[in-house]
Amino acid sequence: MGGRTGERMIPGKAHRRGRQGWAPMLGLLLFADTGMPGPSLPPAGIVAATLDARPQTLHFGAATVEGMTYNGDYAGPVLRVRPGERLRIELINHLPEPTNLHFHGIHTSPGGNSDNVAIVVAPGARFTYEVEIPASQPPSLYWYHAHLHGIAERQIRGGLSGALVVEGLAEAFPALAGIGEELFVLKDMEFEASDDPVIDGEFHGLIQSINGLTMTELRLRPGETRLWRFSNQSSNLYFHLGIEGQRFHVLAEDGIALQNPVDLSSLDIKPASRLEVLVTGGAPGRYDLVSYRVPTGSGETERPNRVLGHLTVEGDAVGPTAHPASHSPAADLLGRPIDARRRFDLSQSKDGEHFFIDGKEFDHARLDLRVPLGNVEEWTIRNSSDDLHVFHIHQVSFQIVEINGQPQPFDGQVDVARIPERGEIKIRLAFTDPKILGRFVYHCHVLKHEDKGMMANIEVYDPAAESAKPDPEPLRTGSLNLPGAICSIRR
Repeated sequence: MGGRTGERMIPGKAHRRGRQGWAPMLGLLLFADTGMPGPSLPPAGIVAATLDARPQTLHFGAATVEGMTYNGDYAGPVLRVRPGERLRIELINHLPEPTNLHFHGIHTSPGGNSDNVAIVVAPGARFTYEVEIPASQPPSLYWYHAHLHGIAERQIRGGLSGALVVEGLAEAFPALAGIGEELFVLKDMEFEASDDPVIDGEFHGLIQSINGLTMTELRLRPGETRLWRFSNQSSNLYFHLGIEGQRFHVLAEDGIALQNPVDLSSLDIKPASRLEVLVTGGAPGRYDLVSYRVPTGSGETERPNRVLGHLTVEGDAVGPTAHPASHSPAADLLGRPIDARRRFDLSQSKDGEHFFIDGKEFDHARLDLRVPLGNVEEWTIRNSSDDLHVFHIHQVSFQIVEINGQPQPFDGQVDVARIPERGEIKIRLAFTDPKILGRFVYHCHVLKHEDKGMMANIEVYDPAAESAKPDPEPLRTGSLNLPGAICSIRR
């Protein structure tokens, strides 16, 4: 593998072998040294990958499902990058419909060929993304996924997502050095009706998987501590996970370390959220990995839980590992002056076919909010329905300061938050990083709600550069003139 100034490549059709050939990483990621001279690249280097999106028939036991994958992998290729590096992704669209990419949780530019969800890659086309990973990006777990309004739910449910790891967690927490890790990509497929009796019978209309498998096997030695990293890549649903007698020491949520790590007997992982936890093997035995509160039968066979795998604790005992002390890298915004306070209302039609932010369905051509660079703002977000809504905003994380009027202690920041039914949350956001200048979106990350209208456009602008500029022109459809791009972009 090449040095820090070389180009690290994740295999795909367009890539060639380097001098040292392929080297496996975690069973999912392959690197090669290209032998390119260091001075021609940025100091931190480039991570290059090809993602080939195409339809694929998927098999879950005896069930057969038509899905969509990147590079033939339902769990998705794992992308690994370090702070300060550039992620170069060539997306090849072999789907019969358009698609695009979003780099969830990365605090980078929303414009050009970066993390721009207005890009539309047509069927048969290819597009090269260039995403700068900020040097300040917290080392942690993020993810990438399709984000084309109207079909985002279908494409993510089909499999178009994967994990994105910003490396360096052990450098932030030296106590983690030498501790092994497992990465858990959580996905599901919901079926209102199916022609496959196995889906209706064995799976009861919901297929849940971990790393593409409906049954996974894990092992620990008594006293052994490992880092488990969970990414909920469901299009709509929570994952509620637990193991009998096992506790989870939660270190980070949504890519940012907690100010106050917590021990839990089970994990409730919101759609799009990530949790990074330490687990320590207990008494020898074989224990069920359970997904809680998921119907698996009816009548006498009805159970609230289903088993997604097993943890086997066996072998020679090892000494305990001390849990690292934590300190969130995020700033506590409660002490900052507030430049603007805003209210947002999430609602929906009675038939559940239309979803609104402030009474409006999403419109590509409408700019809903302009925020000057440098603002620290307080947003109150209300859920005026009895449905689950999970708020997400691109390009920035935020701090939850109140839930239903109850103050929340500072514990870091997140990028998704559940809005209580008929309730509200209050959050604080810092629009202070010049990298996020441009237009992006905020929306419900229950993607069937986003697809049906619960999304809005925001623009962060530089008031010094635009003091004499008239009101912005409406968004328009045009072409993005970039080398190798065959696509359109909504401006």
